[in-house]
Amino acid sequence: MQIHKNNLNQHYLNEGKGEPLLILHGFPDCVFNYKEQLKFFSSKGYEVFIPFMPGYHENDKELSTYQSLRVTEEIIYFVDSTIKGPFNLYGHDWGASAAYGIANLIPKKIKKLITGSVPYGPNLMSAFLLDGDQQRRSWYMFFFQLEIAEIGVQANDYEYIRRLWREWSPNWPEYETYAQEAINVLSKPGVLTRALKYYRSTFQSELQSERLNNLQATFTDKIKPPSLYIHGKNDGCIAATLSSGMEESFESLKILEFEDCGHFLHLEKPEEVNQAMLEFLRS
Repeated sequence: MQIHKNNLNQHYLNEGKGEPLLILHGFPDCVFNYKEQLKFFSSKGYEVFIPFMPGYHENDKELSTYQSLRVTEEIIYFVDSTIKGPFNLYGHDWGASAAYGIANLIPKKIKKLITGSVPYGPNLMSAFLLDGDQQRRSWYMFFFQLEIAEIGVQANDYEYIRRLWREWSPNWPEYETYAQEAINVLSKPGVLTRALKYYRSTFQSELQSERLNNLQATFTDKIKPPSLYIHGKNDGCIAATLSSGMEESFESLKILEFEDCGHFLHLEKPEEVNQAMLEFLRS
């Protein structure tokens, strides 16, 4: 699979011709786990772009902070440098967080917005602070704040990462191949530390930018692009119930929940999820 590089030294996968579709991955995931989406949507009249999220390629420059909005800005630089005209956007996990930022900053450039497994709005952060069930699901986030996290994650050939995949997508025995693809990326020099900084920059104020915090505070309007949110009912990372009330933050939002499906729903049920996404994009 060929890795392309734009004039900003950002690395990405690309296939197909037609209407642009930008896909953003999350953690612990990588571009190589989107082969099904790359193949499917490129065969349906879309030019698919799947960039390494900032910090996930070993040659990526170091950012001053990995706050979600700073990551968002890097993706917007990618869009401006690489994609011509309005585009469709799908973001999963941290990719979803970046997608919400993109939708707030450049709404007119987005034709359709799809996000998965991480909802938008105040419910999620409140759950991290007040919901015991979600706090139990989110134990890894708090571990990532520690200096020893890198050592713990790498121990026993990255068993930590495999455990996350097992817990987040329970009853899905095919996870191992995809977990290994993510481990192959995270084990490159500097990548794991930068991936953990996404979490550290979320909770540690000294790693945050006042400029970005002020920018975040301006996001008071509803998200404008027509939007679809998808979530697996058996998600062991983020409870599907936290999407409740999302509609209030969007001008137009459809929510789909997939039965017998966990966090990595695009991998667990690629045919069903891809078809649902395609129907929305064509609607």
